[in-house]
Amino acid sequence: MSIDPLEAVITWLITALTTAGGRVAGKHRYGETWADDVIGVSVHMDGGLVDLYAPVARLRLEIRIYAREDQTKVVDVWRELVGLSRGNKRFTQNTGDGPALIHYFLPATGLSLTYDEVLKKELGIVFFWSMISEAVVS
Repeated sequence: MSIDPLEAVITWLITALTTAGGRVAGKHRYGETWADDVIGVSVHMDGGLVDLYAPVARLRLEIRIYAREDQTKVVDVWRELVGLSRGNKRFTQNTGDGPALIHYFLPATGLSLTYDEVLKKELGIVFFWSMISEAVVS
């Protein structure tokens, strides 16, 4: 693939996921550009299927939701992610390497609530399936 499918999903979620206020990245940015008391989301590839004969990736994504002192804020972000998945329509997302077509973004698991001892934050972990292709197909 010539596009980065993870970049496509992160770029989309930066604007689509309003509860995170644009704080979506491949790793948390606490201590760098994110204030300690804000909600943040990190998105990681967690396996999936790559089609070697077509420019398509079917990815399992691990999404980590961080919030300070309040699990209800984690749940609010998760609920918005589920709401975004219900649209389930193909759409194009521009990336640094060109347009990507996001075919779907669907929950793979329910939300797990825990606590990050290092960051001292409430943490929610959820997995989603997504299919992304590099060529825009009509």
